[in-house]
Amino acid sequence: MSMFPNPELPKIPGLNSENVFTDITATPDRLSALGQAGTAGIIAAVDVQAGLDDWDLPLLPEHPRPVVLVHGTFGNRGYTWTQAAPLLRQHGYRIFRPDYGQHLNPVLFGLGDIRQSAQQLSEFVDEVLRRTGAAQVDMVGFSQGGMMPRYYIQALGGAPKVHHLVGIAPGTRGVTAQGLMRLARQIPGARELVEQGPVHLTVPAWPQLQSDSEFIRELGELGETSESVRYTVIATRYDDVVTPYESCALKETPGHYVRNLVLQDFDPEDRTPHASMPYNPTVLNLMLTALAD
Repeated sequence: MSMFPNPELPKIPGLNSENVFTDITATPDRLSALGQAGTAGIIAAVDVQAGLDDWDLPLLPEHPRPVVLVHGTFGNRGYTWTQAAPLLRQHGYRIFRPDYGQHLNPVLFGLGDIRQSAQQLSEFVDEVLRRTGAAQVDMVGFSQGGMMPRYYIQALGGAPKVHHLVGIAPGTRGVTAQGLMRLARQIPGARELVEQGPVHLTVPAWPQLQSDSEFIRELGELGETSESVRYTVIATRYDDVVTPYESCALKETPGHYVRNLVLQDFDPEDRTPHASMPYNPTVLNLMLTALAD
């Protein structure tokens, strides 16, 4: 199984996949995923106590590293982690959640320039280390939040400060949204609209997230992994944003700790799409196992 997407344009007789049947059968799962995210947003808005981080709690000896939870594009520190945060606390971890990439929107984040977001993450990690007295953090990131920390690690000197990066459906090589973005790039004027027009002005991260962007090329040239950092990727075969799902995977380089996991290898009947991954119990158990390793 190749970890890398086919560079050729996919066939798209359906709405956003290789056949109409796939689109029809996947629709309930996609709608359910959006419902989960919406419900999580309500919970996060109402449960103020759950939204507090563990700044005033000491680290436990069995878990000496703080866990930094990094949301994705159009996410925030609250609703993305309504399931993961209490689970981590139940297992004795101290958690810290930044909101990064603010741009025009006061509620949703991960929209700004990704390089600037990585700098914000760097400053947040430094504050976590300073206030907890820890030497390193572990990170769990979803979507852009599983990819952007690699820029912090590789380009901003974060490697000595990170022990383990767990990426949940990370956009390792950018996104294609089942080929729609690659197809749209063939339409005259579409690239300019995305990279220079209203889309860029509203969500600067969006053109950077595309699989053929200059940022993704730079990220690849920096090297996918650092020898001193452990990496775990958890992907889903039903990802409808980071496609093909194999593109989530990191290169398994000799001397580097990299584990590429696929949700359906643990639960073959699970049809969880991209947006539901931070709430999936099997994914969260895999996260716990990775952090304990």
